[in-house]
Amino acid sequence: MSLNVVPLPIDEANLKARLEFLDKFEAQLAGSVQWQECESPAAYRKMRREGLNGFTAPALNPKARLVNISGRDGYQIELRIIAPTEQSCKGVWLHFHAGGFVIGSNASYDTYLTTLSNRLGLTIVSVEYRLAPENPFPKPLHDCVDAALYALSAAGEKELGAPLKVLGGESAGGWLAVSTGLALRRDHGVDVRSKLDAIVAGYGIFDFTYTPSLLSHTRNIVLSKEGMMDFCEAGFSHIPMAQRKDPLVSPLYADLEEMPAALFLTGKIEPLLDDSVFMAAKWQQAGNVTELSVVDGACHAFTIIPMGDATEQGLDIIVKFVQKSSSK
Repeated sequence: MSLNVVPLPIDEANLKARLEFLDKFEAQLAGSVQWQECESPAAYRKMRREGLNGFTAPALNPKARLVNISGRDGYQIELRIIAPTEQSCKGVWLHFHAGGFVIGSNASYDTYLTTLSNRLGLTIVSVEYRLAPENPFPKPLHDCVDAALYALSAAGEKELGAPLKVLGGESAGGWLAVSTGLALRRDHGVDVRSKLDAIVAGYGIFDFTYTPSLLSHTRNIVLSKEGMMDFCEAGFSHIPMAQRKDPLVSPLYADLEEMPAALFLTGKIEPLLDDSVFMAAKWQQAGNVTELSVVDGACHAFTIIPMGDATEQGLDIIVKFVQKSSSK
């Protein structure tokens, strides 16, 4: 089974324009407020959510609806549901938002999720999982697994309007998508290969002992080496570095057999580039359908932060992969 690596090379003029955009974007972000600099992570989240201190409040889909379900320890998990309006629903995509396990919410990326919902004909259900440092690993993963178990249940399928077909997310959400799929198979006996069409992991971290691309990264476009490590320590500092190759923490070291088709999508200018490259190779070696897409001239979060045609290319890759996987 070969590893499908896409997309085709970009033309020189288009790549030049993307790189110039990233240079300007990096300069624009220099000196912006970081969550570590605020009085608390909660205060930073509030600024982001309300559009304060230079942030732009996220645009919300007025048609999104909320459902609360009970997790394993009684925590009420909020699900934000965006149904397609331009075609009939073919299934559910359970989504795990970005934010380094510390920031973001299920309402942070409505524009992106609405686009995916309409282009794919899927109901996108985004999980409000608990955040670090207040709720370190494994609580966020527990919330995501419990949401997936609900979506797979008869009651969940009825409430959400369709069967669960895709697990997907970006950055921390990419880790959560892969780890949730593994937990369903390992801990709950779910035949995820037959139940799910695909896992879509955008620029996720899969090795918490850190890959070469992170350790050698020198730029700060959305995410720096130091920023990524700060996020990781917020959620995983209670786990000694010597124990972080545990497959429950770093799925790169997990048994990956009998998993669904997976897309590992990343930009080329990305501290977590090697995480996607290594994970795609391991996923393929375990006998799973795998696609690795490294988008030239793209940085961290390029599919969820508008970055011109790089964003459009990333969205096209996701849509084509999910459509191909759902027609198997």
